[in-house]
Formats: sequence, C-alpha cells, structure tokens
Amino acid sequence: AVVSTQSTGDKMSSSGEEYIKKAKSSKEDQEFMFFFSNSVNGKVTSSVIEAMEGSIPADKPLLVVLDIPEGGKYSIVEADTLTPDLVDKAIEDYSAGKLTMKQLN
Repeated sequence: AVVSTQSTGDKMSSSGEEYIKKAKSSKEDQEFMFFFSNSVNGKVTSSVIEAMEGSIPADKPLLVVLDIPEGGKYSIVEADTLTPDLVDKAIEDYSAGKLTMKQLN
C-alpha cells in the first residue's frame, strides 16, 4: 500500500501485525504479507508500479493486493483514506474471490 503519511502507515501496520500474530500462534505459514510505503519512488514500490504498467492514480492512497503465487496478479483498492478495516475488507473480498484481479507484466 502506498500511504500518504507516517501516521497512516502506523495505523496500517497494526492491521498487518494481527495477521502475523495469528500465523505465529497457529504455527502456520503467514497467509498474508504486508508492505507499506510513503513514496512511489521507493525500490519495491516503483518495481510494483512498473509491473502494473504504472496504472495507478497518484492523487490518493492505495491498497494494492498482490498475488504472486497465483501467476502474478494484482487488484487496486482505492479509498479516500486507508484504514485497518479497509485492509480486513480487502482480504475478506480477496479470499471470497470478489476482487477483480489483473495480470502483472
């Protein structure tokens, strides 16, 4: 997810930590991984944007769902603000097959 402020990143990190704790307590592999960025120019972020053919709007925060093991697919969840509830909803929708996934290049 590309986030616009550090405080937003801090809030979003708490959501990711819940999935990490769940994996550790169940002794299973972590089902979902999380990456947060405040810049579209970072090494990882710019690589993801390039693989998505730069098809992301730059004027608002984004949540990008990447599914590398399933053939390199992605979905962009746009919102005015990113919240832990939005992350949970995106994961729920992804798990239920409700997100429109596009092919990475």
